[in-house]
Amino acid sequence: MEYQKIKGKRHYVYDHISEFYNDHPDKTPVKNWREGEEGDWVWSDDERIVQLLKVSDIKHPQDRKNYTWAKGWVRTIVGTFLNRENTKMDTDFSKHPNRYTFSTKIKNTSSRVKERENLTKNERIFSVNVAGGMGAVKSYMEAYEEANPEKARKKAVVLLKQERIMQEVERSVLEVSKTLGLDHEFVLRKLKLLADHSEDDNIILQSTKEIGKIIGTTGITVKQKEVGVFGVFQGFSPEQLENIERQKLGDGKTNGQIDVGSDDSSS
Repeated sequence: MEYQKIKGKRHYVYDHISEFYNDHPDKTPVKNWREGEEGDWVWSDDERIVQLLKVSDIKHPQDRKNYTWAKGWVRTIVGTFLNRENTKMDTDFSKHPNRYTFSTKIKNTSSRVKERENLTKNERIFSVNVAGGMGAVKSYMEAYEEANPEKARKKAVVLLKQERIMQEVERSVLEVSKTLGLDHEFVLRKLKLLADHSEDDNIILQSTKEIGKIIGTTGITVKQKEVGVFGVFQGFSPEQLENIERQKLGDGKTNGQIDVGSDDSSS
C-alpha cells in the first residue's frame, strides 16, 4: 500500500482487500466509485482501494435541462476526477503532481506493474509460491485472494514477465535448494559420475559439456550464470542421476554398463 499526508494525517491507497480489512474491518469498498459518497472507500479503475475525500457538484456550459455533462467531481489522496462514465480514476501518484486539478489519463494495471521497481508484499508471496512449485495461476489466486482462475492466469502472465519477479523466484528456489543440500558441488559430483561411469557416449559428452559450463571451460554467458544450480539438470532426469549414485563402485569400476534409464533423447 502507499500513502500521502494531508496536514500530517496519512491517507492510504490499498493494493488488496485484505490490507484494507486489516485497517477497516467494518467497512466495505464501493464497487463503482461514481456512486460513492464523501468519506466512502471505493475501488479505483486500476483495482486499488482509495477514500473519497471530497465529493461535489459541478456546472458546465454543456449542461441542459435534460442533460448533465458530469455528475460532479470527486477528490482522493491521489487526484481530482470528474464523475463521468468515460472518466477513469487511477491511483498513480506520479501522474498527479497536484491532487487539486482534474485528471483524465489513466495507466492500466499492467503498465503500473511493469514500471514498478520494488516487489510488493503480494508479489513476494506470489514469487515464493511459484518457487515452491504451486503453479502460476494458483500462486496468484492465493497471493491476491483472486477467485477467478482466468483473471488470475492473465495477471500471472504479466507478473512472470517482470525481471524483479523472476529474480525473486530464483532467489527463493536457491534458498530451498540449500536446505536440500543442492549446491554446485552436488551438481558437479553428479555430472562427474555420469561422465566417468556411463558407457553411453552421448551422456558422457553432455555431462562433460555441462561441467565445462559450470567451471567456465567452454564459456558461459552472464545469463547462464544467473540460472545457477537448476540450469544444469535439463538434460538428465532425476531417475538417471539417482541410478548413477546407487550403482557407483568404490574403485570407480562397474560390473557392466550402468543403467541411467531409457531416455530416448540420448539415443
